[in-house]
Amino acid sequence: MNGIGTQHSAADRRLAEAAAWRVRLAEADASTSLEFDIWLRDGANRKAWDQVSRSWDYFDQVAHAPEMIAARQAALGDAKRAGRPLAMPRLIRPLMALAAAVLVIALAGSGGYWWLNRPDDYRTAMGERRVITLADGSKLSLDADSEVTVHYGKHERSLHLLAGQARFDVAHDKSRPFTVVASNQKVIATGTAFNIDMAGPRVLVTLIEGHVVVLDENGAAQGIASPDWPKRIELKAGQQLSAGPAVPPEISQANLKQVTAWTIGQLMFDDEPLSSVVDRINRYSGTHIVISDPRVGAMKISGVFNAGDAAGFVEIVSHYLPVRAVTVDAHTIALQGQKREGGTL
Repeated sequence: MNGIGTQHSAADRRLAEAAAWRVRLAEADASTSLEFDIWLRDGANRKAWDQVSRSWDYFDQVAHAPEMIAARQAALGDAKRAGRPLAMPRLIRPLMALAAAVLVIALAGSGGYWWLNRPDDYRTAMGERRVITLADGSKLSLDADSEVTVHYGKHERSLHLLAGQARFDVAHDKSRPFTVVASNQKVIATGTAFNIDMAGPRVLVTLIEGHVVVLDENGAAQGIASPDWPKRIELKAGQQLSAGPAVPPEISQANLKQVTAWTIGQLMFDDEPLSSVVDRINRYSGTHIVISDPRVGAMKISGVFNAGDAAGFVEIVSHYLPVRAVTVDAHTIALQGQKREGGTL
């Protein structure tokens, strides 16, 4: 019995997904998209798509039925009374979208509702960077090995940075605040540009331009203010907020060129410990660099490196610091201290 229920649930969900794709493509005035093509490769998805398409084609065929004509005439009358021009052909698409949405509810119930309202998930692999233009024109730039979910509602634009680093160039819309949650920090903006970095031990929020407010999401969720956090922190352009667990937040002036270098495939470091620099380098290359000696990891380094060029990084570090590179295997390089006279580093 459970097996039969599971089969029906999976079939209903595929039908809901197919109907949702029909609505999305129609509203975007597109016949396909990369994500849709990937979804359609599944044979069961293709079958559900064909089934929903037949229903969609039916709605298209009855667009000139008396009921549809009456609905269009009523809408035209409302638009005329409101003093707004309304193009006749564009009335058909919303009616079809509404019919498809009704079909989703009929076919899949709560499963269809979940599909239509689920957040979009974007992620990148090691060494991959990606720029996504969101529905409102905002741009989301994802660094390597990063993930963010996006959910747009009627009154808000809600995002969640789950891992890695991202830059947000926000389209201005006062009626729908743009919020990004990263760890316990919640960044609120309307039209601005900022960078959030979760790759290190602390969350770094850097304001590139505009205005943002940062809240302690953990304290807000409990209805209390953390003793280390004010109720809200407002950042000015060029400022960076550094926040971590059980430590007070710190605000400093940021080097914006350094913060955003990753967006053009570069990594910039200024007198930083080799261990933290190596952690960054490893996010962009299949070659893994390891440091076992804490004295080597504590060495400071500055410079500009190409993301993904682990071999070039190792060559430069070996030249300027008292370390040597040892090949452990085809994908691993160890940085070890060079012994001087007396057997010490």
